[in-house]
Amino acid sequence: MSNFKTIQLKLEHFISRYYTNELLKGVILFFAIGLLYLLLTLFVEYMLWLNPTGRTVLFWLFIAVELALFFKFIAFPLAKLFKLQKGIDYEDASRIIGNHFPQVNDKLLNVLQLNQNLAQTELLLAGIEQKSAELKPVPFKLAINLKKNTKYLKYAAIPVVILALSFISGKYNWFSDSYDRMLHYQTAYEPPAPFQFFVLNDSFKAIENKDFTLRVSTQGDVIPEDAQISYNDENYYLKQVAPGEFEYVFAQPKSNISFQLHANDVTSRPYELDVINVPTLLSFDMHLDYPSHTRKRDETLKSTGNAIVPQGTKITWNLKTKSTDEVTMSSSDTILNFEGNEEGFALSKRLYRSLEYNLNTSNENLKDYESLAFSIDVIRDEHPELNLQMKQDSTDMETLYFYGQLSDDYGLSKLQLVYYPSDEETKAVKAEIPISKSTFDEFTRVFPNELQLEEGVSYQLYFQVFDNDAINNYKSTKSNVYSFRKLTKEERRENQLQDQNEAIDDLNKS
Repeated sequence: MSNFKTIQLKLEHFISRYYTNELLKGVILFFAIGLLYLLLTLFVEYMLWLNPTGRTVLFWLFIAVELALFFKFIAFPLAKLFKLQKGIDYEDASRIIGNHFPQVNDKLLNVLQLNQNLAQTELLLAGIEQKSAELKPVPFKLAINLKKNTKYLKYAAIPVVILALSFISGKYNWFSDSYDRMLHYQTAYEPPAPFQFFVLNDSFKAIENKDFTLRVSTQGDVIPEDAQISYNDENYYLKQVAPGEFEYVFAQPKSNISFQLHANDVTSRPYELDVINVPTLLSFDMHLDYPSHTRKRDETLKSTGNAIVPQGTKITWNLKTKSTDEVTMSSSDTILNFEGNEEGFALSKRLYRSLEYNLNTSNENLKDYESLAFSIDVIRDEHPELNLQMKQDSTDMETLYFYGQLSDDYGLSKLQLVYYPSDEETKAVKAEIPISKSTFDEFTRVFPNELQLEEGVSYQLYFQVFDNDAINNYKSTKSNVYSFRKLTKEERRENQLQDQNEAIDDLNKS
């Protein structure tokens, strides 16, 4: 390859590096100026809060400026780099190189001009080769210093610093909000309110029929002096507790409430107060199934859980509830669950001792919310009473006369005479005495009467009365124990002789 061809190749590399440098500088300037113009556009829109027409003009003006910057700094250098558009030629390149390298000066330009001479003699060609050989060692590409483009980075840093400061300070809404409005330039937007409402309550859940206090604060450039709340087509004033802070009490809410807040023509978004239904006991009754031995008619008590009942009474609680999933009965040592049915809840229990209990209602949101305390006094069945009197005829020492009165709180079931040889209770004989089954009766009894007793044997005897309390296995009461001895025939004759002698003595004395 001739020296001149080498010079031409080096010039091609120089031109390529020249436009690479222009493209690199163009990218930096496009980013810096384009982003800065974007921020300026958004800031203007943010400050002026333009209507759709103004934002449309600003949007398309931004597009036009950005396109102009793109073509100037990126598209044109690219086109010249890839020779899609005419750029600098060899002579322009030689002037740039000559300005950069003093030793080159106009030599490179002269070589190019000599090469364009039509009358190229051997002497001329030899001169071109000689001058080309002198320029061959010169590094043309060093005339372009790509690192000099770093000085333009300071311009790119300006919009980056602005964005960074906005995000660090947290006040980047001017950028994001304006960007969104510019992107939707045909949409109408209202200017932001001078303040905003903030509800301070952690939860919007209120309990049915229980007051709920709503706490509200306002934040912004303006502090309203008063505020209102609207719901159910009515407006009410909130109570101011501090500058920019308000309260309102929903009195015993029964259902969900949708509401909004208002102040100085500023309206909050809609809020919903969720009212939790409480498990409520509407009514209940207790059916008392008395034990049969009491002879009491079963009855039903309305709207009360207190009662006085005989021992062994079976009680059935029937409850009507609202918003209730579970009902329990709790006492000192037991928790019983009611069974749910179509009409409500029911539970049956037979009582043998007094009971203090609570009825507790629950649902999925509230556990044991309502707890009502009651007590039932259980009256134990008393033992039957037996009042007995014993008489003995002085003329007949072998006969005992008894008179007794029997009583019980609910009724008598049986009366028996029990006798047995002394010290041999295992041989006791029981003779039933007919009595009334009522709560009171009287009886008389002669002992031994027709009972077959052994002569000369001492006996023990007593009366025993039973009540009708099957639950407690028919309680009984015993009388005092009496002693009796049936005389033998000889003892009877001796007593008769003694009585006769005593009678004769009395006649003689008279």
